[in-house]
Amino acid sequence: HYDEDGDISVTAFDASKGYDLMAASALNISGSNTGKVAFTFGHLLARVEFVVKRNAAADGIEGFNPVIHSAKLYGMHKTADFLASAADLTDKEAMHSLADGSVHHITTDEMGRSRSHTHSFRVGTDYNIAKDHQLSFVYNGSYSTHHSLMDIYGTQQSNTRSNSTDWLHNGRLDYRTPFGLKAGAELTYYRSSSDQLLHSSMQDEELAFYTEDCQRINRWKFFLAQEHNLGRGWGLNYGAVYTTSIDHSYQYYYDTEKDAGTKTGVSTGIPDNMQSRRREQTLNFYAGFNKSFGDKLSLDASLAVEHYKTPVWNQWDWYPTINLSYMPAPGYVWQLALSSDKDYPDYWAVQDAISYLGGGYSEIHGNPFLKPAQEYQLQLTHILKSKYIFSAWFAHTKDYSTQTLYQSSERLVEIYKHLNFNYQQQAGVQASIPFDIKQWLNSRLTLIGVWHHEKDDDFWDIPFNRNICYGIAVLTNTFTLSKKPDLKLTLTGMARSKATQGIYDLPSSGYVNAALRYAFAKGKAILNLYCNDIFETGQIKPRIRFGTQNVTNDYACFREIVVSFTYKFGGYREKKREEVDTSRFK
Repeated sequence: HYDEDGDISVTAFDASKGYDLMAASALNISGSNTGKVAFTFGHLLARVEFVVKRNAAADGIEGFNPVIHSAKLYGMHKTADFLASAADLTDKEAMHSLADGSVHHITTDEMGRSRSHTHSFRVGTDYNIAKDHQLSFVYNGSYSTHHSLMDIYGTQQSNTRSNSTDWLHNGRLDYRTPFGLKAGAELTYYRSSSDQLLHSSMQDEELAFYTEDCQRINRWKFFLAQEHNLGRGWGLNYGAVYTTSIDHSYQYYYDTEKDAGTKTGVSTGIPDNMQSRRREQTLNFYAGFNKSFGDKLSLDASLAVEHYKTPVWNQWDWYPTINLSYMPAPGYVWQLALSSDKDYPDYWAVQDAISYLGGGYSEIHGNPFLKPAQEYQLQLTHILKSKYIFSAWFAHTKDYSTQTLYQSSERLVEIYKHLNFNYQQQAGVQASIPFDIKQWLNSRLTLIGVWHHEKDDDFWDIPFNRNICYGIAVLTNTFTLSKKPDLKLTLTGMARSKATQGIYDLPSSGYVNAALRYAFAKGKAILNLYCNDIFETGQIKPRIRFGTQNVTNDYACFREIVVSFTYKFGGYREKKREEVDTSRFK
């Protein structure tokens, strides 16, 4: 809802699905870190980013839908608050086996409530030093707070109160010349401080503590790039990127029973305090070329060499990229692409820290030895008649990592920890087929088939080597009910067969969404009515039945009805700039 005072409120908005709400472009969110979904407007409101903070217990689980906890606003004539509320319901059932032969039946019901708000601001300017010599500067800042309550009932009785405050400051300077030279520097400062008050009891054990933690990141990035047009269809590019960061983090535990509010001393059963100063450096050199062989054939190729250094790792890697495109006739395209990349772990994931998720039964462990994942993919794509798209691919990710669950054989706790697998492999085919029926129906059917393989030889005491084939089907139908008035109905359905991830078994899932759109006032006013997950089948119940591991998490599923109204003022368009990379922050 957007009112005349510039305030927007959002309640339980599902960020995992794409909507036409205010020309929305939705992204899939994964991981316990913050993720973003950008919404673009063609008027004064300009752009909104909804930020998701999801339950770490669902980290890395395909099919689990995050819910918005806060939002960011850009391009507005004033600074605004975004208020959002969310409710998370989770039922857990587990059979926990210990090394002494005992088996414990665990059943819990979790209910979480949260609220948050965010202020975001941006200032940018361009200065023309001379003809085609441009100097640009942009500053991005944000401030957000998050408050949550978590109650757990059943085998474990727990009550948790958490608060966090985040600050982000980013400045970027770019210089561009008419002869293809680009240079720049970027400085990012990020600080996230939080506290938690937890009281938990399970069987004969009790846990009561207050904890404070903070992540402070100072990151510098410098880059230099040069492009040359050599004539006769040849192009040359090369450059270097240097990134360095210092992570100052700490986590302190205080025994609420012993310290009685003084926050001094440490009791038994509470993890040790953590304080670290960790530096990371990345130096990347790259060179590439492109060549056009007439109007039908083109080739792009590059090679990047990177040095990655941390207190634990010191290694060199190389990353090739090749794109070969062939257009035998207008509307027909063949493309062969080899791509490679590196996926760095979150800063907090590599800290030697232990925190608690909701209660004393669920612990989150850091992993100081976590390595970046190296991704390589080969893909063949064919475009037919400019609308039918067919593709096949094979991907290999060395040292693939995700946060996994493991029931300890030594203690009655389940541990969530990021671990490197040997590798993850995927081979797949995809077909995207649009079809129309005159002017009243516009549809697109997307079919995906995947072979999925993961292997880890040192996964705790239960190594695994698992593979499975699964399929996904997505059908989108847009019905033009009337042109005058402008009235459209969109029905979207998705179905996925069962899959695996690590030692998780992911049951089949699917959803059906409906959206009714009414445009009037010469297209400036748009009224939308949505009903998402009509049959309440979008959520999954991931389970583990592997070795001695036996866990089922039942996440609540909700049908959602949303009404929105948008009015476009003028034709404001924000200049597109590179976004600040916050993917590794807490």
